[in-house]
Amino acid sequence: MKNITPVLSVFLLLAIALSCKFLSPKTSKDGGNGPAIDFTKVAKPLNVTVQLDKTHTANNKISPAGGSISLTAVDGSVFTLEVPANALETETTITMTAVKSIKGAPLNNETPTAVQLEPSGLFFKELVTLTIRPAKEIPIKEQAIFGYEGNGEDYHLAAVDPKSKDIKIKLMKFSGAGVGSVSDSQWATNLMVQAGSASNRIWQKFGEYSQSVRMDMLLGNEGDSEWNEKYKSALDQYEDQVVAKEMVAAELDCKHAQKAAEDLLALERLRQFVGLEGTRDMNAKVAKLQKIFDSCPRKSYSASGKSTGASFSGTICSLDKPFEITVVSITGTWPMRFTPSSERAGQMEGSFSSNGCTIAGGGPYTITLAEDGSGTIEFTYNSTATCPAGSRTTSVTTKLSFQPAPPCL
Repeated sequence: MKNITPVLSVFLLLAIALSCKFLSPKTSKDGGNGPAIDFTKVAKPLNVTVQLDKTHTANNKISPAGGSISLTAVDGSVFTLEVPANALETETTITMTAVKSIKGAPLNNETPTAVQLEPSGLFFKELVTLTIRPAKEIPIKEQAIFGYEGNGEDYHLAAVDPKSKDIKIKLMKFSGAGVGSVSDSQWATNLMVQAGSASNRIWQKFGEYSQSVRMDMLLGNEGDSEWNEKYKSALDQYEDQVVAKEMVAAELDCKHAQKAAEDLLALERLRQFVGLEGTRDMNAKVAKLQKIFDSCPRKSYSASGKSTGASFSGTICSLDKPFEITVVSITGTWPMRFTPSSERAGQMEGSFSSNGCTIAGGGPYTITLAEDGSGTIEFTYNSTATCPAGSRTTSVTTKLSFQPAPPCL
């Protein structure tokens, strides 16, 4: 097989070794060469940058008897929030503000049809409904209906009324919600966001179950007789909410094939751990992901530019993997590290020492790409210089050019 990464090569070898064991429900419980389980791993949500249109806002006092509030955005889109009776314990002033733009979200453009609802974090005892009527119709197959927390934290796909032709988002608490259009690759990213969120929550369950059993055993307690069934239930959810979504995402955008393969292997190892039968159609799923992976073009980029007396250059093998850009200035040469939250946004950081001084800091970055593959990366470096004579804090925004580059080896 050509152009196969070491990780996927190991996966295929393990999958072949596993295939002969699927005939028996009693498999090895030593974990084999599978990935180590890190129960302390914290979820990395997709955070976006939201800009509000404060010239288009509405507010209303909603009592425990219920009520509604409506807003028309500058483009003519209409938003209506309906609060049923008994959803609130006390009268509360609710504010609805139109969203001007959202940067960093997996959407076709940065101007989705959305609103921010406040007070942020307000919790309801009953489901409330936000109805959105976009001024410009979005084809059903292109609709991505989303929500976020606070001022742009934890972007995610929103729960909707599946029987309604209108866009009706169901909420239990505030902050933002809206609808935008997506391409296949962006829809794949949305699915990967869903899968990532579910994955971290289910891994937490694995940790809870296994640590509880271990504690009971060491303390001589009777223990939970249903532990095995609970573990199996969590594994079934992992297959449905993580692996299945990632496999669909891989079909929509081949760059997700390797992640889907890795999590398919993780599922198999976890099932082996408690002696359960292997994943159904495992070999067919392996072959399908391999075919997707082999046919996937590798997109790499080179970044370069100058700012405030320094020059910048670097090769980016993948926009959704961490990368480095090297800074060359009169003080020396040092790397800036970039960690994506999506293909188009993330956080950067960097530090260096020179002449007894240390400079360290970081900030957000965004990437813009044109149809020909060229584009820009813009980042804000908020840093503090600490020297024997004192310290100084600065903030510098830099924009570098992007060009397509040969695939990384």
